[in-house]
Amino acid sequence: MGVILKRMMLRAASDVAEELGIESLVTGECIAQVSSQTLRNLNVIDAVTDTLVLRPLICMDKPEIINISRKIGAYDFAARMPEYCGVISVKPTTRARIEKVEFEEGKFDFTVLQEAIANKKVEHINSVLSSSDGVLDIELVQVPDTKDVIIDIRAPQEEEQSPLHLTNNQIIKIPFYELMSRLEELPSNNNVLLYCAKGTMSQVHAQQLQQTGRDNIKVFKPS
Repeated sequence: MGVILKRMMLRAASDVAEELGIESLVTGECIAQVSSQTLRNLNVIDAVTDTLVLRPLICMDKPEIINISRKIGAYDFAARMPEYCGVISVKPTTRARIEKVEFEEGKFDFTVLQEAIANKKVEHINSVLSSSDGVLDIELVQVPDTKDVIIDIRAPQEEEQSPLHLTNNQIIKIPFYELMSRLEELPSNNNVLLYCAKGTMSQVHAQQLQQTGRDNIKVFKPS
């Protein structure tokens, strides 16, 4: 799933680059830092585009990358930017096979990707770094009150593999992709704490729910 996601991102980036007259793409990937960044997987990812992909960090280690981010003034922004965990591979592969990847992609509705590209926002990098857009400021709760209601927003497969157990709190299971269509199930008189494995997807959706006028939405992130 991680390899396919990056192929989708390259498809989108290539379309935008062509529209803007840009001749190459730049990514922050580093060899073997995560499972999708092995040489085999990067080769499968790049096969989806004819646009040149540059990877200036490819042979650096994490401390080097962090030091560079501090020098160029990107560290604080990057530290607050969430890593979205909506796509999680239960058994990530380090040796993706192109035929299997293409088979799985054949099940995808590419109109979703095209709509995302059509609704893109083009912004200069300097404006992005000076902006607070996308930076989350959601209250995190480590120990919930007995009246707090926990909403487990993980996908069913993930929730089944690692069930959440709390003695004193009601737990409601609503996958993140169903939250907006099941708002009526969220209590209005108690604090609602969203829960996911890393806490990031919960913060994203808590922010979205707060924008609908719900000020009782927080995130449950155990220590």
